Amino acid sequence: MDGLRKCVLFKGIDINKILENQNNFLYIEKRYQKDEIIAFEDDECSSLGIIIEGIIEIKKISASGKSYLITTLHEGDIFGEALIFSNNNRYPATIFAATNCSIVFISKESIIKLCKTDSKFIENFANQLSNRILMLNKKIKELSLDTLRIKLLDLIYKEYEKTNSLSIKLNTSKKILAEKLGVQRPSLSRELINLKKEGIIDFDKDIIVIKDIEAIEDELFNI
Repeated sequence: MDGLRKCVLFKGIDINKILENQNNFLYIEKRYQKDEIIAFEDDECSSLGIIIEGIIEIKKISASGKSYLITTLHEGDIFGEALIFSNNNRYPATIFAATNCSIVFISKESIIKLCKTDSKFIENFANQLSNRILMLNKKIKELSLDTLRIKLLDLIYKEYEKTNSLSIKLNTSKKILAEKLGVQRPSLSRELINLKKEGIIDFDKDIIVIKDIEAIEDELFNI
């Protein structure tokens, strides 16, 4: 009850009345031990999660197995609120229990029923989605300011993920690649040389060889 009251979705709402009407509020409560995985990346998200007790961490696991913390959520926080209504309702990262925790999962159908029966709930839900969109827009603006180095490392890393090979063959000329990255060819060449001097990559004509995959992951996932 306390966990639900702290949740932004139930702000200004009588929780007791909602719990009394089981037809509108079907839920499952699950308990997890510390370090247990709550959901894997690419798992289907069919319900909204509310943290009733404990702390969870959302992490991105790189191709080499290294994990990068995206965010930490506490009691009263929610996750999956946008995914359950998406055509691509797959978790984009892995969710871990940072401590022993208890989570209430509310189905998509129950969310729809609550929106229909309680105007305050739909107001809270819309507010939460709006805040999420604003946060993502801010992140997009930050990413749009990326340097050529980050753009280039991102391109190299995506090819590595696609082929699972440290040796990458460019399918385009450096001129076309530079245009794709929005820079002049000399700038691209300078950045490739810098990355080579740092021991992160090596290259020869249209072949790029990754020498330090962890260095690339560190730069990309710690932006």
